[in-house]
Amino acid sequence: MAGDETDALILTIFMRDLSAEYKIGTSIQDEDHPLAKLRRLDFRFGRLLSGQSLEDVLAKRPVIKKVEGERIFFYPPTFRLHSMSPPSPEWAYALCGIRAYAPTLLEAEQEALKILRGFGHLGA
Repeated sequence: MAGDETDALILTIFMRDLSAEYKIGTSIQDEDHPLAKLRRLDFRFGRLLSGQSLEDVLAKRPVIKKVEGERIFFYPPTFRLHSMSPPSPEWAYALCGIRAYAPTLLEAEQEALKILRGFGHLGA
C-alpha cells in the first residue's frame, strides 16, 4: 500500500468492520503502511488491542490523497479543527478551497473526485 493513504485507510476500515461484524480478530501488517506509521494493526471485535477505536487513533491528522497535482484532505469524524469544536458524525473533505461532508470515507472520496473532475472541465 506504499504511498496511498486513502487506499490504506479503506482496507483498514474494511478489516475493522469485518472484525466487528463477525466478532473475530483481524490483523494487518505492512511495513509500507502510510497511515500514521501504523505498521501493524490488530482488531478484536472491531477495536484495537489497546481498546481504542480506529477513529481515536486517526483523529490526530487528516488523510491526504494526491490526484492530478491537487491534494484532497479527508478528516475522520472524530477530527476537530480546534479543541472546542464538536466532533462531526460524518467524514469531512477539503479540496480547492471547498470543505464538505459525507457519511462515509468512500462517499467523501467519490464526491471529492467529482468536484476535482468538474474543476478540470472548467479549466481551473
